[in-house]
Amino acid sequence: LAVGDAAFQKKCLNKMQDVGKQGRTVLFVSHNMSAVTRLCERGILLEAGSIIEDGLSINVVGSYLNAQSGSTAEREWHNPAEAPGGNVARLHAVRIRTKDGQVSQALDICEPIALEMEYDVLVSGYVLMPHFHLHNAEGVHVFVAIDQDPTWRGRPRDTGRYISTAWIPGNFLSEGSLYVSPALGTVSPRIFQFHERDAVTFYVVDNSDGDGARGDWGSRLGGVVRPLLRWSTQYSPHLQGTMN
Repeated sequence: LAVGDAAFQKKCLNKMQDVGKQGRTVLFVSHNMSAVTRLCERGILLEAGSIIEDGLSINVVGSYLNAQSGSTAEREWHNPAEAPGGNVARLHAVRIRTKDGQVSQALDICEPIALEMEYDVLVSGYVLMPHFHLHNAEGVHVFVAIDQDPTWRGRPRDTGRYISTAWIPGNFLSEGSLYVSPALGTVSPRIFQFHERDAVTFYVVDNSDGDGARGDWGSRLGGVVRPLLRWSTQYSPHLQGTMN
């Protein structure tokens, strides 16, 4: 697959899927996580000849990426003295959740993704601006998401613990690894309280069966985002400028 062009790759992928549907077992060995999750329902993770994990491919891919990156979908600071923060606010935890609230390393491209930031406000009276930075595996700054919750926008916060969640809609991100950096600052005066780079990571899995933005295209798709846009087509059975 690595050396073939797009047409050859699609032909190979389609052939493997057809053989699998005939009741045969196809053993697909690869470091291409996107191909693994699209082709395989079951995954096996090997290390030094031993089976480390055997289960659903999306779960096994998550374990593999966790081991490779050294980062997980959840990180907590139990010791306040070691937690990132300033005099006004201090970070307590960062989590990646599914739409059902489960912490997960690998997430379906068609489903919404929750970025969760848990933090303590130590001094009351400040307007705060929580935000997330996302980078992909190539180091590209994908986007910054700033807290726009109307309940707290422009409103000073009392002391206490807060959980701010940003929702990424389904069919928005492209497949691959994403690194999340939570940050928070005061608005006036503008003082950054913390910016924890690459605190957590997750992997977007595109195993859609034609219902996602990929459609019927089976080969690699580029781009930082992959939105499922609404399309329309107008058709006329007669060519303009011709007579019947």
